[in-house]
Amino acid sequence: MNRNIFRFRNFIQSNKSSRFCSNKTKKALPEELMENEPIKFSTSLAARKTVRPVVKKTKIDMPWYQPYSVIGSVTVFLIYFCLLREENDMDGELTKTLYERMQGLEKVQLLQSYQFNKEHGKSVVEIEKRLKEIEEQERQQATSVA
Repeated sequence: MNRNIFRFRNFIQSNKSSRFCSNKTKKALPEELMENEPIKFSTSLAARKTVRPVVKKTKIDMPWYQPYSVIGSVTVFLIYFCLLREENDMDGELTKTLYERMQGLEKVQLLQSYQFNKEHGKSVVEIEKRLKEIEEQERQQATSVA
C-alpha cells in the first residue's frame, strides 16, 4: 500500500505543472486583451489543449470465452434462485410487514400521525377509521384468548 501511495504522489508531482492537460502549441498570449469583447473559442489556446488519459489502459490477459462462461453461470444461478427453487420458511418471513413483526407498532404510529395531523389542521378521518379497526381486532383477540 505504501508503494501505491508513493506512486500516486510521484504521479501528482510530475503532472502538477501541466494540470493533466497538454498544450501542443506554445503561443504567446496577445499583450493587449480587450476585456469587453468575447473571445472566440476556436482561435483561443483552450481549443488546442488535449486531455491526457489519467488511467493507462492495460491489456487484460484472459481467455476469449471467459465473459461467456461468467454470463452463463450467472444466468443459470438466477434462473434457479428466482424461478425453480421452492419457497422456504425464510421467504415467508421476508413477506411479512413490519407491523406484523412488532405488535402495537401500527397503533403507536397512527396515534402520532393523528396528533400531528390535528396540530397542522389536516384530515384525520382515515386514521380514526384504521384506529377503530385495530381496536376491534384487539377486542376480538382478547375475547378469543379468554
